[in-house]
Amino acid sequence: MMKKILFTLSLIVSLILGGCASNIQPNLKGTYQSNVVNGYVVQVAFQTDDNSFVEYIDNREVDKGTYEKKQKNVYKLESNKQNFEITLNNENSFEILIDKLNNGKPIKVKNIDDIPIYSSTKFDDVNEYKALLNKN
Repeated sequence: MMKKILFTLSLIVSLILGGCASNIQPNLKGTYQSNVVNGYVVQVAFQTDDNSFVEYIDNREVDKGTYEKKQKNVYKLESNKQNFEITLNNENSFEILIDKLNNGKPIKVKNIDDIPIYSSTKFDDVNEYKALLNKN
């Protein structure tokens, strides 16, 4: 009888904890990456130590700046090139707009690692990629 009660209580606690865990909102950290969009891949690395981010297109650094949490899952990103907000969803992904890459349609980037990944390879065409962030 005692074993049945303990089993039932354990089952109830597990179900309650499992249900609570599914409502946990992810934190903005690490590296986020898109699928291939019109031949390009977008990555954004977020460093929580200093609230900084670096944005890449095809491993070319195109922008960097800082971010701050505005609301529960809304973050404001600021840099010399652009200021915009993102909304982190429960899937640990968000949408970003780069007009010249996807004709003004949102690009979904999802978390691929909790650790920020930075590219340090030198490319001769970085300015061409940075120009993709310029407004039409």
